[in-house]
Amino acid sequence: MVDLKCKRADCKYNENCNCTAKDIKVDKNTDCHTYTQDNSKPISHNDVVDQALVRSNVDVSCDAMCLFNKESCCTANGITVCTECGNVCCSSYMPK
Repeated sequence: MVDLKCKRADCKYNENCNCTAKDIKVDKNTDCHTYTQDNSKPISHNDVVDQALVRSNVDVSCDAMCLFNKESCCTANGITVCTECGNVCCSSYMPK
């Protein structure tokens, strides 16, 4: 995965809007099940630090009916996790 962004700053895997999780799980409703709340962090903040262009060690599994879902694996160049849907969810979702 080339670009993993997270706008949910209170996640323990969020480092300046960059996701540091080893694996990411997105369910059929596009909710991010990897999100783990860290109460010592603010809820959200702006993207302030660039990340490495390639993070090949990150697997993103996905159960959503999404254009990028190939056999339960996300094939998008990048995803952004946010709260625009009302939950902590993948905002890169594109319906099939």
